[in-house]
Amino acid sequence: MLVVDVLAVALSLAVAGLEPVGPGDWQALALLVLGLVVHVETARGIERRREVVADGQPYIELKSVWSFAGLLLLPLGLALALVVVTFAYWWLRVSQRPVPHRWTYSAATVLIASVAAWAVLELIPGGLLVKVSGPVGLLVLVAAGLTRWTVNHGLVVFMICLSAPGTPWWKRLGSPTDTLIGLGALALGAALAVVALTTPWLLPVLLIPVMGMHRGFLIQQFARAARTDPKTGLSNASAWRDQAERELARLRRRGGELGVIMVDIDAFKAINDRHGHLVGDAVLRAVADTLRSEVRPYDAVGRFGGEEFVVLLAEAGPEQVGTTAERLRRRISECQVEVAPTLGGGTVQGLTASIGTASFPQASRDLDGLMVSADTALYAAKHGGRNRVECAPPRPTQR
Repeated sequence: MLVVDVLAVALSLAVAGLEPVGPGDWQALALLVLGLVVHVETARGIERRREVVADGQPYIELKSVWSFAGLLLLPLGLALALVVVTFAYWWLRVSQRPVPHRWTYSAATVLIASVAAWAVLELIPGGLLVKVSGPVGLLVLVAAGLTRWTVNHGLVVFMICLSAPGTPWWKRLGSPTDTLIGLGALALGAALAVVALTTPWLLPVLLIPVMGMHRGFLIQQFARAARTDPKTGLSNASAWRDQAERELARLRRRGGELGVIMVDIDAFKAINDRHGHLVGDAVLRAVADTLRSEVRPYDAVGRFGGEEFVVLLAEAGPEQVGTTAERLRRRISECQVEVAPTLGGGTVQGLTASIGTASFPQASRDLDGLMVSADTALYAAKHGGRNRVECAPPRPTQR
């Protein structure tokens, strides 16, 4: 993080004086700052709710509208200064739980991304209206927007992967909808810049789609939160069941096999009693991350309740289901959960899990039957000494 922060400062100072600043540029900067203030004050309530709902989830904000418009309208030095002002004002007025090193890192990534996008824009000389006057200019503008997004988002995802290893990087990218709205904000910033040069009195009208995008974000995040277990980030039982029903219906039409794996952490109550519920929550997250990392991206992992998890393996026969379950059991036994000093310190290790599996169509042809069969196998593993895998037998053949 420090390397990126220092690079952003050094790069900004090196390029800040490359373009001269005129009186009209200060007026344009003041206009953009005014728009930013109106935007922040209007959306502050929405963004604070999003900040709470988005805890532990990708958080795409829309202040890039103003910083990208500034990159197109202003000399590079003022455009970079606008990035700093944007982050500072957003931090002061929106964030309820500011984490300074994260905010400075986010600002640093935008500064670096803005310089990269400016380099792309310089492929066509002249002002903004000259740059976008033809199809080549449009391509350069699109390339600049994509460059800004890729550098900014790439650096953020890279740091998330470093700070929270264990989950494949592609699961850290955020949803396609988030990406589309983030790119839409940059496109709106480009439109805002053109309007500011041609008909500035229309600028207030562009605040309407900005607020609409804020509302769309909020609805999307509430919908995501309603389907996500807050402690582990996995699908909750209802969302997992919906996905399992859809996959089962598909296999009934086209043919194929799937497996259900139920996982129960052994002696979880003893962990809570010994270390406290906050450490127990950390154990749940560690097991959830292990399950998620050990299955394929299109397999469904959910928290069933308490210390129980459930996994749906698509297109998997009984042998593959059993092999996967055994691998999950082994990986859970290798988990080591570091306890924060404020919670007593130390390491929780020696975890074990009892696992039951059931296969479609061998054990049952409906989801309830598969769940009952896997649950029965799970209890057989518990009664058999724990820390083992039991597979539900095929149902009797009907005559």
